[in-house]
Formats: sequence, structure tokens, C-alpha cells
Amino acid sequence: MPSDSTRTILFGIFVLAGRPLTSGQVVALSKPLGISPTNVKSHLTRMVAESALRRSGPRRFARYWPTADRQHVIQGIAARLDAPEAGWDERWLMLTLQMPSRRSARNVLRESLWFDGFRPWGSDTYIRPAWPGRWALDRAQAYLAKGFGLCVHGTLLGAVDLKRARKMYDLDGLDHEAGRLARAITAKRAGTRSAAGAFAARLDVGGRVARLIAHDPRLPPTIWASRTGLRDLVRAYQRFETCVGSRAQQFLNEVLEGGASATQRRTTPKRSAARPS
Repeated sequence: MPSDSTRTILFGIFVLAGRPLTSGQVVALSKPLGISPTNVKSHLTRMVAESALRRSGPRRFARYWPTADRQHVIQGIAARLDAPEAGWDERWLMLTLQMPSRRSARNVLRESLWFDGFRPWGSDTYIRPAWPGRWALDRAQAYLAKGFGLCVHGTLLGAVDLKRARKMYDLDGLDHEAGRLARAITAKRAGTRSAAGAFAARLDVGGRVARLIAHDPRLPPTIWASRTGLRDLVRAYQRFETCVGSRAQQFLNEVLEGGASATQRRTTPKRSAARPS
């Protein structure tokens, strides 16, 4: 399994669990996907080093959870799987930024802007539709709050027509990939899976959807026009979740509750047998 796919799956485990996990719990939850304990622990260490995960506690009993930056990504992907907001007043956001001096910081900022649907319109200027309204303005404010520059909110005069916007976001390519994945998910059989198999399928499909949906720049339907690939993908994923969700959750609960019971048994002092009087 490629390294990036393994990390996506491991990250998906934390998303589904919704709580900090020990390495032992991650190992148990990774078992249905055939990921070895050594591989899991190696990736956890790297993900901490790369600031994807935080770790707390003694190494043997440490707990891991996503960092604040990755929580933003999790929330952003979840928002993209919700029903889109209707209507767009054709206003845009234009961010003019003073980029950080350090190359690593610039790269992090550009990746964040790209994830939030801002596209470069020059060396230090980024634009996106001011849609969904409240969310888009909040994201612009988040960049301004870090002291990166200034933002203009309004109608752009002659700079961006819808045809150029569609090309800027490569909507044809994204629509094609989303439609292909939607068809693959629809064709996937999950009706006879065990609880562990359902969990593995949920992680596999969820990871594939997350990797693609992260490319969704969150654009108004007017710009998407007749392209329905992403909409079809969301519907196919929702149907798949309905099919496997309860059984996958059963396996998750069994592992986490079993781990808690085992921990309780290890930490509860043994009582001496009462001596007969």
C-alpha cells in the first residue's frame, strides 16, 4: 500500500473515532486493512513529526489526535459533503498578501489557500467567489488575522468571467474524476460484509473520497453549470455510508470498548481473597 494511502487511512481512523487513540487502538483498527503494527507505529511517529498528529503521555501509553491545522481540513471536508448553499450574488474575494519570508511557511500558507479555494491571480494576489457567504468571509478574516495582508470583497470588473473561472479551477478534470469515483462506489458491494470488513470498506472508500473532495474549491452552482460529478460523488458516498455505517461503527465500538476494559483490568488493583475468620 502506498505511503500516502496508508497515512490517509490512519488519519481516517482518527476521524471516525472522534477521540484521542493509543497506538494499540490504531493497530487494532488498522488490522482489517492488513496494515502491520510496525507500519502503523512508524507512520504515527512520522505524522507527529510532520505536525499532522499530536502526542501526549508516556511513549508506551501515549495518545494521539489530529493537530488544529488538520482539524480545519477535517471540518472543511465535512462541509464539502453537506448540501451546498443556494444562490450567489457574483461577488468575489481578492486577497493581497505579504508572504512569509521562510519558504516552509510560504508553502504551508499556499497549501491552505489552495484548500480554501483561493487561486493565484499574480505573485501575491489570490481570488475566489465570496461563496458560501459566511464561510468564505470567515476564511478571508482568518488570513487577515495572521497579519498576511488585506482583502477586497465585491464585484470584479472584467477580470474573471465564468469561462475563465472554470478553466482556472480545472472543473472539467475534477468533474471527470469525481464522476468516475462515484460510479466505482456505486458498484462496490458491501451488503455481506462483517463488522470488521465494513469498517475496512468505510476507511477505504472514505479515504478515496476525502482525497478527491479535498480538491473541491467550494464553488457556486452557477460556475459548475451542468457538471454534476461532485454532486454524484457525494450522493454515492452517502448511500454507501448508509449501507456500511452501522456495522463499521459496531467494530469501532468493540475495539475501543474492549481496549478500555483491558486498560481498566490492568490498572485496577487486585483484591486479596477474604480470609475465613
